[in-house]
Amino acid sequence: MGQINIESKKSWLMWLMAVAFFAFQFVLRLYPGLVMPEIMGKFQVDATSFGVLSAAYYLGYAGMQIPVGILLDRYNPRLVISGAALTCAIGTLSFVYADHWNLTLFGRFLVGVGSAAGFLGTAKTIRIAFPEKKFTTLMGLTFTLGLSGALYGGKPVSLLIQQFGWIPVLKILALISFVIAACIFIFFPRTTTQTQAAVQPSNSELMGSLKLILGNNKIIWLGVAGALLVGPLESFADVWGVSYLVNVYGIAKPEASLITSCIYLGMLLGGPLLSYIAEKTQAHYLINSICGLFMAAIFILVMTTNIASSQPLLMGLMTTVGVLCCYQAVVFAIACRLAPPHLSGLATSVTNCINMFGGCVLHFAMGWVMDQRWQGELENGIKVYDSTSYTLAIAVIPATLVLGFIVFLVLKRGDETPPQNLVKNS
Repeated sequence: MGQINIESKKSWLMWLMAVAFFAFQFVLRLYPGLVMPEIMGKFQVDATSFGVLSAAYYLGYAGMQIPVGILLDRYNPRLVISGAALTCAIGTLSFVYADHWNLTLFGRFLVGVGSAAGFLGTAKTIRIAFPEKKFTTLMGLTFTLGLSGALYGGKPVSLLIQQFGWIPVLKILALISFVIAACIFIFFPRTTTQTQAAVQPSNSELMGSLKLILGNNKIIWLGVAGALLVGPLESFADVWGVSYLVNVYGIAKPEASLITSCIYLGMLLGGPLLSYIAEKTQAHYLINSICGLFMAAIFILVMTTNIASSQPLLMGLMTTVGVLCCYQAVVFAIACRLAPPHLSGLATSVTNCINMFGGCVLHFAMGWVMDQRWQGELENGIKVYDSTSYTLAIAVIPATLVLGFIVFLVLKRGDETPPQNLVKNS
């Protein structure tokens, strides 16, 4: 059994395959938003049900954050990442072959479960295949390449759907996921240089650490505050934004997809920028508050004016929203400060888990709002929603952003407290 030769060609191949999966899961994440009417038509469902479908992804993604981290520590990433890609493929095919809505919901849940290993699996691959000095650089490059998947998952995929139809494109995406799973299973080494057994915590130690983090009210409230700000990314960019722009402003679907993808473009810039500002000012809570307030202002501006008539201006605003969406990097920095150093990774996982659950609640709420506003119009037995329905659903996003702004201001009162005093004694 061979070991990984650090910085060998195989190390780079491992990283590229892991990054390919991380980027590709963004395409799967965005896909339902591009074919919302088609999905609702095939399964004869309303907006609330579609909201549940969107929430199912985030339920699987959020719920698997901690388990995937544990699995990556206990088992070879070859098995975990390839299994995750295979899970995504199976979940994707549920849209094609399932005739029952509940099976499709479960399939979307599986896509979320598999996607949870995208970034975590790539981070683990870097950790075991490269020297410590390259970790930060490769993580930054991973983030950039991963978000490129979100950019290609917008307008390019939308154009493919127009050309070939949504079912054939979905079959191709499932096939790509199968190929990625096979490549990772075949080309990742069966053993690694990392002596994993020596660093694995016992079950009792793991439960004790988890109890310590979950018992820290500041970490829990930090996660809740962060979850209130996820609407622009997890709701607008991922699912509802394209349909909103098409139905309210009459923008063609490929262009609407491009506009919402600009949020991910902004995130390429926002991570380093907001992290730098937070490091220089040490005003972490205030930065998050400002991000929430500015994002709310942009969405209110888009909803209440004719600014969307200028697509370049709208793209610029969405790019700005993307920059502000990187408040999450600052949230994770706070989480690390609130936890003992040896539990910083677990604290980040718990915080991100709560963040992602915010997407579940928002998707359901937005679908419910649309159905409450429905005027009774049907087309081929499917509910047809007017522009006001979409606008009221999108209004949920700035409402939660304002609430998040307030919660972060409340949390700011402890911002000046030294980090060591914010941690419960173990």
